[in-house]
Amino acid sequence: MQVSSLVIEVTRRCNMSCEHCLRGDAMNLNINHKYIDSLLEQVTEIGNVTFSGGEPSLNLETLEYFLSEVKRLHIYVDFFYIATNGLVVSEEFVMFCLKMYSYCGMKEDCRVDVSNDMYHAQEGDFDLDLLSGLSFFGRKFENDGYNYRYGKDSMLVNEGRSSDGNGHNVTVYDIESMDDFNGATIYLNCKGEIINGCDWSYVSQSKYKLCDVSELTGFFEKIEAYELELD
Repeated sequence: MQVSSLVIEVTRRCNMSCEHCLRGDAMNLNINHKYIDSLLEQVTEIGNVTFSGGEPSLNLETLEYFLSEVKRLHIYVDFFYIATNGLVVSEEFVMFCLKMYSYCGMKEDCRVDVSNDMYHAQEGDFDLDLLSGLSFFGRKFENDGYNYRYGKDSMLVNEGRSSDGNGHNVTVYDIESMDDFNGATIYLNCKGEIINGCDWSYVSQSKYKLCDVSELTGFFEKIEAYELELD
């Protein structure tokens, strides 16, 4: 099975507590590797993979595990994306980004960003020296300060701590065809649930659950069978 857009919530831990966080309060929870195994057993190719959180750099073990498994299983990956809060950047995290970059087929689309935007006021608090050496790090300078990708265009999502009505609502996509399924963002959370979309808070994720990760192929086949019936 090919997955065009995959997001893996590697942890719900975080070393910050931003007032606008769409996820909500952090939890002391990392994804179990058995959910990674279950996913990769069903996948032959991945278009793009995003490592999400929480703060994804806090679970380097799982990032490394994912890379080792896609290599072992010869699963092709186009490119990857990580947004880190940049509070603490370790050499090990940067080395993982380099190894992931090396493995990906579409290196020009690989990206690592710091989640500094119009809602953050933390200039000077970032550990950017190591990240700045990555050719695919998304830093740019504007207005005599640091602004990062999506900085000017950022919008609050009405989820988590920012569910006050001042942001935009998350779009719910009905999956009724293979085109819908192939175009969807398949989100694997720390509980082993597959969700259609990636902006849900920890509280509301389960409301938009498609299936357990172990049932992903079966869900795929049901969609395929439904289309055949329509024909």
